Amino acid sequence: MLKKILICALTLVALLISGCGEEKAVGTPDKAILAYCEIITMGESPNMEAAGFTDKDNKNLRNVLTKIFAESFDAIVPLSDETADAVAKSFYENNKAKMTFQAKIKSEDGDKPVVELTTTPLDMSKAVGTSGVNDELIALIGMVGKLKSDGMTDEQLKNNPEVQKLAVAAFSKSIKEIPMQPEKTLEVACETITTPDRNVIWAPADVNSLIDFIMGKK
Repeated sequence: MLKKILICALTLVALLISGCGEEKAVGTPDKAILAYCEIITMGESPNMEAAGFTDKDNKNLRNVLTKIFAESFDAIVPLSDETADAVAKSFYENNKAKMTFQAKIKSEDGDKPVVELTTTPLDMSKAVGTSGVNDELIALIGMVGKLKSDGMTDEQLKNNPEVQKLAVAAFSKSIKEIPMQPEKTLEVACETITTPDRNVIWAPADVNSLIDFIMGKK
């Protein structure tokens, strides 16, 4: 579920582009990779401007990321906008407390520079047993199942304070229980892309490889 969220987040960043950049890129590859990683895991980044992102880009990313959280948990319970935002904030705050990112340029290749990224990845291989199920989540699934059998609609579930409160508690607890891996390093090849505003910026050439690394699968 969380991998889906991260993939959607980086895919969202890719939607900001409209093709390969031909002019000189704004910022540097290392700052760009830091911005990508921090945005998708922490919801914000001090490297946005250095990476070539505008305030409008940042706002749009945050809004759509919240929707991604809502859609990702929809199979369990429909989330109100407020609940989705609260769950997203829990994910961000948890990662801010546990994750660190450092990036430095390893290769100065003009077209495909390589950035050395170091972080403490999530450990999703161990999260199956610890973050998949908890008492609150079991209670939530039971409550939603009972209410649906009684005829409650998705819209009514979204507006049910008890359901939404339990959803925040259940999903936040699952997120907090995700273990972390020891510090690891990945070499990230970069390429230039062009935003709709015609700004040329740096981006990871292989999004899936970066996601697998952050999720602890590399």
